[in-house]
Amino acid sequence: MASGYYVRLAAVLVAAALLGVTAYRPDAGRKAFEQADAGSRETLAQKSCPIGAAPLRAAFAPIEDVLSISPLGGVTAPGEPLPAPFIRINTRKGETVFERRTTNALAPARADIVAIERRIDRNAEGVATSVSWTVRFKPCEDISVYYDRLDDIDEAILARAGGLAAFAELGGPDHLAIETAIRVREGDVIGTADGFDVGLYDQSAAPATMARPERYDSNPYQHAEVLGAPASLLKAIGPDLARARCAIDYLPKDKAAMWSAKLGDVWGMRSAKGENACRSALADAPGAAQGAWFTDASHNALTNKVSAIALAPDAIDPDRLIFALHGRLKSLKPEMVALAPMLEDERKKAAQDFLTFERGEGRINPSFDKVREGDVYCYQKLRANFVGPKINGVMLMQLSEAENGAALMKLEARAEASSCIDLEEPWTFSGNETTFYR
Repeated sequence: MASGYYVRLAAVLVAAALLGVTAYRPDAGRKAFEQADAGSRETLAQKSCPIGAAPLRAAFAPIEDVLSISPLGGVTAPGEPLPAPFIRINTRKGETVFERRTTNALAPARADIVAIERRIDRNAEGVATSVSWTVRFKPCEDISVYYDRLDDIDEAILARAGGLAAFAELGGPDHLAIETAIRVREGDVIGTADGFDVGLYDQSAAPATMARPERYDSNPYQHAEVLGAPASLLKAIGPDLARARCAIDYLPKDKAAMWSAKLGDVWGMRSAKGENACRSALADAPGAAQGAWFTDASHNALTNKVSAIALAPDAIDPDRLIFALHGRLKSLKPEMVALAPMLEDERKKAAQDFLTFERGEGRINPSFDKVREGDVYCYQKLRANFVGPKINGVMLMQLSEAENGAALMKLEARAEASSCIDLEEPWTFSGNETTFYR
């Protein structure tokens, strides 16, 4: 009897002590629970994703700061994988006409940060022009989310990662990365930016149909193994482009509808059209011209970042088609740009820009997914970007097959005709065409 009394008395005293701690530090219980949760044997990154529930729960940023969202697969800039496997959060106007508003990048779910990267961009003289951060986290086993091009990372997150001294170099000091296991809660601040990219890979999804899927399988960070970077880190930051999906589709329906309404161009002037306005997969069309093409037969855009072009419908308006050539078409000369000769720099920039045009039928301006091997097609009424100067000329295209069975595409810009019907038939190449490879 006495021993039972003392056991109960000890239990009461322990409970009272815990209540006293809670009264002195009201958040102690929550913090203790979070620490125990974070220290559990199975991390969130290892847990199965909830069945029938959205894996993401909250906003990517305060929606009042968001002007528009560029859809998945939009026109990309040189140096990015093609087509773009992420959406772009475009913020509203900042303090001046030419500035964007700085906003917080928020964790859209309770998740584990599994990797952090820092990149420094430099100009031709080697002077640093920008520093950007990439944060990768997993709310569950099959879903990987990343925020890219953050201007700053939250100091507390960086400290929990061990600081920059703990990072490994990937090919040099301008690209650092570290593998982490940092727990964040829904709505936690990850970093800040005046616009950033949001990517999502879903391992449970069927891979996207691509003409040459093996081109997307290589790990662009494989060279870092020489420097002793852990294989698990390289896996954590490696892309899985075939399973890139629109992050908005992984939000609860009410929140997804609110964010989908923001889909449009970077300046919020054009709203995205169509049922699949955010795009759920890459744009390659096997057996047709649509998708990514490369400037050599073996290397891809991940190992040589500017060796690819993309032919695809505009992510905002599917009736407008895009040649994202990135200056890789030698026959497209600055003098073909409809600007005064005195505007030499502007003409050069326009010739390096992407080209757009309205979709047509038959052999003139057909959709890229309608182009088939053998026939020569002609594209007219081209202009630089969406609102830039017109191109004085037409573009010829032909698909063929190499001796080894690989798909080839010839492109040539021709200045001697202002429209396809003005170009003498049969349409043929002059010898100044560029061959691209699948």
